Formats: sequence, C-alpha cells, structure tokens
Amino acid sequence: MAAICPNCHLPEMIAYVVNDDGLHPFPCLECNTGTVRCTPYGHLSGAAPCGTDGCQGSVRDDYQYDPKGRLSRLDRVRCRLCATDGTASLPAGSAPERAVPDPRLPGSAMPGPRLAGSAFRSRPRG
Repeated sequence: MAAICPNCHLPEMIAYVVNDDGLHPFPCLECNTGTVRCTPYGHLSGAAPCGTDGCQGSVRDDYQYDPKGRLSRLDRVRCRLCATDGTASLPAGSAPERAVPDPRLPGSAMPGPRLAGSAFRSRPRG
C-alpha cells in the first residue's frame, strides 16, 4: 500500500505495511521524508489531484499520531467532488527514477571484462 507524502504531496510515494504491530511507513521515495514520528497528538496531511478524468478535486491522506508521537492512524479522505479515493498518475518526467527503486546494489550494474589469469576463468571439464 502507498500514501500521499505530506511533504512533497506526490501521490503514492510513501509505501507502508500494516500488521498486528500497527502501521510501518517507509520514507518518501521522492523527498525521503519520514512519517513514523511527529509531535505528540500531531497531525500531518498530504493532498494530491483526484484521479477521475475531468474532476478538479483532490484526495487527501491524514496522518494522526498518538501521545508518544508515533503514527497511529493513516486515513484516505475521498475527493469531495466525485467521492473517489484514487489519485491522478504522475505526468511523465515528474518523478525521477527514484519512484521505482533500482533493485541492483550500487557498483554491481555490469561486471567488468575478465582478464587472463583471473580467478573467475572457467575450469576445463573432464
């Protein structure tokens, strides 16, 4: 699942997991804002354009925090104009490649050429 970032307001940029221990959000994929902690009884809100064609409304995610400042609720507020809870997709080029994380580890993109005498050369079979 994903939520609207309360900092950069890009839709579906804060991935989160819900389990028996509660809500566990990850930092925003665009601006790296964390939403795990806030002031006690705090409230944050992120809004993004509605996903319905022709609708000029917006969809909102409300983050609510407990007395210890931990995220306790995350509610999606539907568009007031058309009652949908879907957000508009991002225009091409507005979210860089960080929107979809690269699964490769840094420095492991392509192996270099193998040199003679390398420890990786194949052994003869037989």
